[in-house]
Amino acid sequence: MNNLYFLHSLGCKVNSYETAAVGTILEGGGYRPTANVEDAGVIVLNTCSVTGKADQKSRQHISSFRKRNSQAVLIVMGCYSQTHAEQAVELGADIVLGAASRSAVLSLLERFLSTKKPIIELSSSIRRETYEELGATAFCENARAYLKVQDGCDNFCSYCLIPFLRGNSRSRDPRAVVDEAIALTASGYQEIIITGIHIGGYGKDLADGSFRLADLIESILNKCPSLPRLRISSIEESEIDEHLLSLFEKDSRIADHLHVPLQSGSQTVLERMKRHYSTDAFLSKLSAIRAVRPDIAITTDIIVGFPGETEEEWEETKRFCQQADFAEIHVFPYSARPGTAAARLKDLDPNLKKKRVKELLALSRELRDSYESRFFGRKLPVLFEDYDADAKVAHGHTSNYLKVSVPSEEPLHGQWKEIVYNSSIKSD
Repeated sequence: MNNLYFLHSLGCKVNSYETAAVGTILEGGGYRPTANVEDAGVIVLNTCSVTGKADQKSRQHISSFRKRNSQAVLIVMGCYSQTHAEQAVELGADIVLGAASRSAVLSLLERFLSTKKPIIELSSSIRRETYEELGATAFCENARAYLKVQDGCDNFCSYCLIPFLRGNSRSRDPRAVVDEAIALTASGYQEIIITGIHIGGYGKDLADGSFRLADLIESILNKCPSLPRLRISSIEESEIDEHLLSLFEKDSRIADHLHVPLQSGSQTVLERMKRHYSTDAFLSKLSAIRAVRPDIAITTDIIVGFPGETEEEWEETKRFCQQADFAEIHVFPYSARPGTAAARLKDLDPNLKKKRVKELLALSRELRDSYESRFFGRKLPVLFEDYDADAKVAHGHTSNYLKVSVPSEEPLHGQWKEIVYNSSIKSD
């Protein structure tokens, strides 16, 4: 077996972080990265299981990687493997990890190479986990770096398997978080993205529960004065507190963008989903956010076609989205997950769900176009992250997550440019 490794991550930003961290661990053991799966001696696939389609995609990738490289050690980890370990082995995995044991990847590799027998390492008590410190900084080949601060979830929404796949909510030691932020800043990353499964729950399980997400963010900003930008990933409405709002008001380095999952604009649907907020509270929080950041982009998630969703409830959702004036909506048709409370409810007609998805996507485009048009003609700082050498186009994002593409004869990776935003340079 050669010492080249290949990484591939499916699903969320947390997976991306964990995959990059495993890559760092492998490099510490003498392995080197390759961009070609066929050349690798070790393949690492981080899977997703948030929907039935994600399960299918995970299975397809396991099979594909095994067919493309029959000699490599195939390591499969993540949410899908937590509940489908045996199936992962049948599809070709050599080492299967769930929501833990990723820090032991080198020793597990040695064990497999010695025995040539499949290894399955899963958490036996997924709801009683402690935070797994991977012991490696997640370096990415990008100007932006993810920084994981939390894992697991205790919300038990009626449609979601994540509490059973990822386990209980657990917070990372703030000293480890700050140390990694310092290392990422020193390495030249221009933006750090705070991520986790349920980052708004950060700190509830630490000591007396008084050190929360806003305290952690403030510590990072104080300890990393040269960090140009810090971005917060998905956060629940109820967990955007006064302290966090005050940080938005006083520190412009916090990106002008928040992703606040709504899931439905109908109060009765929210109750069936077991979501812990009201539509009135959600609107009130959006007003509070915009009071300190008038130009902020607020994006959201909506699940379309939840069991029992009536035409009236659907119209309530569309009206709410217009009233909330989201910058964009991420639209997901409801997918029943066996083992959840909602899976016992009668599903809607698939054609009706498709119709409603189409309607909401159209509304999302209208809202996005309206939000973007507010910035036409304004000069905005853009962090460039990617480069298309064939088209000679550089791609980047503004603070409020507007996508920008500009002609360039050379890569602008990691550079900041003041760009006049208009319809000719925005990218879809």
